[in-house]
Amino acid sequence: MTEQDMTRSAEFLEERVSYLEESNQRFMSILEMLASSSEFQGDLSRAKDQAGIFKATANQLRRLFPFQTMGFLDSQSDGSFELVVADPTDTHDTLQTLIDARMMDGTFAWALNRNQAVLVPTDKGETLVLQVVATQSCVRGMFAGMLPGHSATLDAPSLNALSIVLYTCAYALESTILYGMLHDHAQHLEERVLLRTRDLEEARRQAEAASLAKSDFLANMSHEIRTPMNGVMGMTELLLQGGLTPQKENLYLHAIKDSADSLMLIINDILDFSKIEAGKFTLEKIPFGLRDLLERCLSMLRIKTEEKGLKLLHQVDPAVPACLIGDQGRLRQVLINLVGNAIKFCQEGQISVDVGLASREEDEIVLHVRVSDTGIGIAEEACQRIFNQFEQADSSTTRKFGGTGLGLAICKKLVELMDGKIWVESRLGVGSCFHFTARLLLGNEELLLADQEMGTVSGQHQQTPLTILLADDVEINRALAQAILEPQGHRLTFAVDGLKALEAFKSNQFDIVLMDIQMPEMDGLQATRAIREYERSMGRTAPVPVIAMTAFAGSEDRQICIDAGMNDYLTKPIKPAQLLLILSKFCNNRTVAQQIEPGPDEVKTAPQAAPQEQDDAVAVFAQHELLERLGGRAEMIPRFVALFCKGVLPQLEGLISALAEEDADGVRRHAHAIKGSAGNIAAQRMQQTAAMMEKAAKEGDLSQAPQSLAALQLEYKAFIDAVGTLGFFVETG
Repeated sequence: MTEQDMTRSAEFLEERVSYLEESNQRFMSILEMLASSSEFQGDLSRAKDQAGIFKATANQLRRLFPFQTMGFLDSQSDGSFELVVADPTDTHDTLQTLIDARMMDGTFAWALNRNQAVLVPTDKGETLVLQVVATQSCVRGMFAGMLPGHSATLDAPSLNALSIVLYTCAYALESTILYGMLHDHAQHLEERVLLRTRDLEEARRQAEAASLAKSDFLANMSHEIRTPMNGVMGMTELLLQGGLTPQKENLYLHAIKDSADSLMLIINDILDFSKIEAGKFTLEKIPFGLRDLLERCLSMLRIKTEEKGLKLLHQVDPAVPACLIGDQGRLRQVLINLVGNAIKFCQEGQISVDVGLASREEDEIVLHVRVSDTGIGIAEEACQRIFNQFEQADSSTTRKFGGTGLGLAICKKLVELMDGKIWVESRLGVGSCFHFTARLLLGNEELLLADQEMGTVSGQHQQTPLTILLADDVEINRALAQAILEPQGHRLTFAVDGLKALEAFKSNQFDIVLMDIQMPEMDGLQATRAIREYERSMGRTAPVPVIAMTAFAGSEDRQICIDAGMNDYLTKPIKPAQLLLILSKFCNNRTVAQQIEPGPDEVKTAPQAAPQEQDDAVAVFAQHELLERLGGRAEMIPRFVALFCKGVLPQLEGLISALAEEDADGVRRHAHAIKGSAGNIAAQRMQQTAAMMEKAAKEGDLSQAPQSLAALQLEYKAFIDAVGTLGFFVETG
């Protein structure tokens, strides 16, 4: 190596050493600045928001770098960036113009994807520095700064220092945002807690009020039940002691009857309310005359008004139609309750019932009924509360006037079922006026007259007896139908299954067919389809009416029967009036009317397949129902109970076998048969238990079937015991 080369090499090394020493000194200076950045950390901790953090970061960068202009852009939710801090502030527009240009040429996007700064020379001989402000998880913004001169003013240590400061800024931003979210959540949580606390407090208050109301109701109900019970027990004890004159005995018996009637009213109120609450309450749609209903309803109450020296007046607007279609029994119940309350709380003056027309449409009307009195009146604050369950206007009225306090709650429920509303206007010491509306269908007088004729009991219009085919595989069902129909002169032919029913139909002429649905060999639906096919093949233009008689009671079951070719549907247990009326409907009134007056709860037109309602007070043996089917002939009860036992015992055995084989369809069939037979013999609890068992099996659920079977066997024994207790000896085999 020459002397010149050695000189040149020494100079190079000296320059290199000098550069490295300067760089090291610069690097150490930056590290010392970063290590002693307590002021920067203090500024960050004092910053309350995003702008404060950006400003604290700008101050720190000025300590480290000779930036002429600096700015921070915030990352927006839609992906754009907004310049939120410019330092100095008067350079905002200039800086925004430079950044817009870098966005257009793609430099801004390039800087977003780098971890280090991007240095961009400008036309004025300066350097624009762009570096993303980001954590490892999220981009928070972009830093832009203007340095004098070319890019060499920022060496590697400076670039690293810049990254560290901006990285610290990014995490400060993220912490502030998260803290803000946490603060908002805590604030909202506190608000929700306050709201929830208020809700719980209101719920507690309502629960306490309801509990108090129920306690008052139960105390009142206890008093109401004990009063007539004391009358019954006291008078009965006096009668049992004997030694009374006939007049005294008669007086005591009447007192017992009055007490029993009062007790029955209380029980009916409770049962009605329970059925409405349970959703088991349905309204009938039967034609009736409103004026006749009102007259009969008020005539029942005139005795009480006369006893108190009150006048009972009523009037009906002439615009109200003569015939309406609806549930007259429930309309009468509301009227009796309102008028009865008026009588109870009125000591002098009069009570008036006014019926008007609120509106009229093409096929329906809305009645507006007013029941006004000159009684004690009701306080204004109690006028809405009196319609609530378990509540009365003033508990002191109960002690003075009696009553359960359920009457108005029941009225409200019934009126709402009739698509109406009920309210009261009252002044203390002056009187009250109860209003209610009810939506009813329009009828016609011909329909009303026809319905009255069907309901009229007369043995004077006997016509040609009918020839009837009765298909049912259960012997007791056939015997009951025979007991109802043969005394009227009708001739019956029996079939024990659908196949024999079809054979009998082909061999004889019948006026009407009564068809059970569930039978062996061929069921009632199949038999009916076969009968209709036979009639078509024979060219008959007037098909014989076929009426379903079954324990199935749903509206979908009726449609299945109609689709199979049947004309109508009767739900078991069949009542005599229902059966005779259906014969009258389909056989041109050629039946012999039974000489028993249909009661107020009897169906006066052909049943419309509404599900038969199960009474809440279910009897082991409803003797009165069986006597009604037997025409009052009590001597026939042992025979029919024996037939029932003969038929139901094999069904119980079938149930046991089906359960052992886990045969859900077999359980359903046997339970269905027991349900129908129990209904006809008036073994109501057996009927109910079998119905629940049938329903569960139909859904494929046999989990409770063993318990239901045990309950069914117990109910069967209870039924036999009940029949024996009433004095009927039954040979059950």
